[in-house]
Amino acid sequence: MVTGGELMRAVYGAWRLALLDRKGLDCFDSTIEAYWKSFNAAVIVAPAYAFLLILRLAEFDARAGWFAVVAVETLAYIIGWVAFPLIMIYVCDRIGRFDRYLRYIVAHNWSNVIQVGLFLVVTIVSKGLLGGAHSVLLGLAATAAILFYQWFIARTALEITGGGAAAIVGLDLMISVLINLVSNRFL
Repeated sequence: MVTGGELMRAVYGAWRLALLDRKGLDCFDSTIEAYWKSFNAAVIVAPAYAFLLILRLAEFDARAGWFAVVAVETLAYIIGWVAFPLIMIYVCDRIGRFDRYLRYIVAHNWSNVIQVGLFLVVTIVSKGLLGGAHSVLLGLAATAAILFYQWFIARTALEITGGGAAAIVGLDLMISVLINLVSNRFL
């Protein structure tokens, strides 16, 4: 389990990266222990993710019962946290950046705290204060900001070109979309 100090350092590092400060990477270790601890971010953001999921499912016409919905969405959540890091082992090896893999995944995982926090704020503002086109525009802006954030982390942590970082962000997005499509198919 991650300690309070480690959590604060990781979230601070993710925040610094969100501010496009390369030194945010200094908050992350390149050890296997830090790698495994970074998956604690999945537990930390799970309540906010569940809240966002409940709001999304309220607008979704699910044919399945609540138990099936919880089971499928829990499995999709776990797969979402595991699939990308596993695929990136191969990608980092192929592009000659395996030595940077651990730090990248650590930063990537902890960045989800910032990302889910942003989507939570945007969703609450959209549902409570905005409507229609303004809500859509805010959602698009948040999505663009998140994609740019992920791009910056990939480019900085892996020390690759902008195009290479864009390809990695695209891969991550494709994996997420595929998992979402499959889970929605079950519901």
